[in-house]
Amino acid sequence: MHNKTNPIVLLLALLLFSWVSQAQVYTSKSHKVVINGSSNVHDWTSVVGIVNVQGDFIFSNGVLQKMNGAQVVILTKSIKSTKNSSIMDDRTYSTLKADKNPNIVFTATRLGGIVPGKNETTVTVSGTLNIAGASRPVDLVFKIKTLGNGDLEIKGSQKVIMSNHGIKPPSFMLGAMKVGDEVTIEYYVLLQKK
Repeated sequence: MHNKTNPIVLLLALLLFSWVSQAQVYTSKSHKVVINGSSNVHDWTSVVGIVNVQGDFIFSNGVLQKMNGAQVVILTKSIKSTKNSSIMDDRTYSTLKADKNPNIVFTATRLGGIVPGKNETTVTVSGTLNIAGASRPVDLVFKIKTLGNGDLEIKGSQKVIMSNHGIKPPSFMLGAMKVGDEVTIEYYVLLQKK
């Protein structure tokens, strides 16, 4: 007795295999992450030294279709003031409770939207942002582009209100200088296939 495979079932299986085979895990290749803030005296900037990003994405014809998961981990004590100020860095680590919470972590929970553009796609991702041990929901909106070598280029910016995470903005000089509650994280990340 011969088993005849239905050609439609075979075609669907091949299409499903093709779709699943396009799922790919990407990890950090390089990055530039800058934190910009303000105070009642002057604006300030810090640069993040260590960032690990991992994402599981599905593409079709170079366009993002689905995200199975993604996570961004920033080593808190790799944040350094552009003024090379150890006082500013120490205050940053203290404010972010770096000894008890060594990492700032964004964990994606849902792909909110994909808007394809001419050269890049605008993506909205919902997730949780954990800073100083406090997790809060956040939506990230960023641009993603597939480069000729297969790497992914991701860029965007995110405003964060420190007090939403139970963080009291630091002050200096016996309170004469007070840091603003809002900071902006600007990021440019290259991801490569794992």
